[in-house]
This record gives sequence, C-alpha cells and structure tokens, in this order.
Amino acid sequence: MLFSSTFLKVVSTITVISQAVLAAPTDSIQTQALNAHNSLRAKHHVAGLRWNQALANHATAVSRTCNYAHNVATGTGQNLAWGRPSLEASIQAWYDESQFYDYNTGRSRYSNKSIGHFTQVVWKGTTEIGCGSTYCAAKKQYFYVCDYSAAGNMAGGQAANVIRP
Repeated sequence: MLFSSTFLKVVSTITVISQAVLAAPTDSIQTQALNAHNSLRAKHHVAGLRWNQALANHATAVSRTCNYAHNVATGTGQNLAWGRPSLEASIQAWYDESQFYDYNTGRSRYSNKSIGHFTQVVWKGTTEIGCGSTYCAAKKQYFYVCDYSAAGNMAGGQAANVIRP
C-alpha cells in the first residue's frame, strides 16, 4: 500500500506596502531603541525611557510613508533618519550632535549645525518612546522614526532638561 504525504513548507514573506518593506520585528526595534537611548541618557544622569506601543505604531506608520517629513501629534517629539545601517546607528548619529551643543546657552555653537536630535534623545522630561523602521525600496535604504513623549526641545527648557554628562 502506498502512502502519500503532504508537507507544509513555511516560507518567510515580506509585506510590501506602497514602496515600503516592513523591517525588523517590533520587539527587536523596541530592544534596540531602549538600549541605545537609555545608555546615552545615563551619561547625562537622566532616567531611562519606557516603551509606548501607541508611539511605536505611529512611528511605524510614518516610516512606511518613506517621506522624510515630521508628522507628530501635539506634545510628541520625533527624530527621523535615512540611510543608516541600523536603528542604533541612527540614534548614535542623533546623539553625535552633542558636540555642537553649548550647555551655557542651550543652543548650537554653530549656526549650520543641528542639535535638536541630540537634545530630544537626552531630554529629561521625556519619559516614553516608540520607534519604527521601514526599508524604502525606491530609495534603497531604511527610514527610521522615533516618537517621544513628552516632547523635548521646549523653548526655555534646555537648562533643566539637557544635563551635562
């Protein structure tokens, strides 16, 4: 007697939305985001961030647009990055703006150098984060987005929220 067997082969798939390909699983992004942010924040003697899934959902939706433009709700901060090899590298690039930050004035030492990404990463009043990333096929690079609550970079708040390392 002959027996026939049917084997089910599980194939990994990538979901394509518009020209965006979904990136790593959320828990991986969560771990990367929290570890990178919290180690940098510790240098500035501020508390670590907590993960907020609603912020992560919004950040992921923004990343899927593959449109490098801020899209945030009132009271929420946002950092964007293109073309970095990982979320950790993006967070480090944001933090690297610290070399331009003047702790005495709360401003950039140079008119042509940004500091807003750095200050958002270490902003003491920020307590929650959610991040998302998408591979944007048309641009052949990843787009990383992190949303923050409460928002950083509030006018007049630098002295109390951007602590010297």
